[in-house]
Amino acid sequence: MKYFNRVLTGGALALACLMSVPANADVSAFIAAISFDEDANLESAPGIGVRWGKSSGILGGETSLMIARPDREVPTVAGGKVSEPATTIFYEGRILLNIPLGEIKPFVGVGFGRIMTLPGKLPGSNVEALSDTETNSAFSYGAGVRYALNERIDGRVDIRQYQVFSVTGAVTDAVIDEIADDVGGGDLLPGRTKERTVTYGEVSVGVVFRF
Repeated sequence: MKYFNRVLTGGALALACLMSVPANADVSAFIAAISFDEDANLESAPGIGVRWGKSSGILGGETSLMIARPDREVPTVAGGKVSEPATTIFYEGRILLNIPLGEIKPFVGVGFGRIMTLPGKLPGSNVEALSDTETNSAFSYGAGVRYALNERIDGRVDIRQYQVFSVTGAVTDAVIDEIADDVGGGDLLPGRTKERTVTYGEVSVGVVFRF
């Protein structure tokens, strides 16, 4: 399965680079509002990112990197829950189809990549497993519009959804295991989370620099 994911990721990145028609290279910076699926135990959060490639032709490709800091809840020994921040990194290759309408260019696109969640350590906790990284494959699709501000700079708005495969809730499971070891009452604690596919949403606004 891991080999298959690597092949798909590599194929998406290669298509994003090789299938684009000749066009100016570009790089863009953007800010985003990200809505996480509640089944992933992540709260909605802002994100920042960059995109680079040749995305301005009729058929274009790009690579995107975005980072967000959502909060998530983990159980405590006392039986309650505590909110702790995680770092989520989105990385993927995309193929874009642009519709040239003068200064305004609507577009649609699909992508494939990976989403990594790097949980932080709870204040005052010695649970080392909270630093483990959870990595999942993701397929995305979306649409947007670019607007030419001048010969070198565009404004860009994106709406995108991510289908994230096999989200396991690794942080919650790690804390449950640690509490079970400490109190010797594993049977009284919540069960382990199940693997599932979840949906994340992104709305972003950015500036594109063409060169």
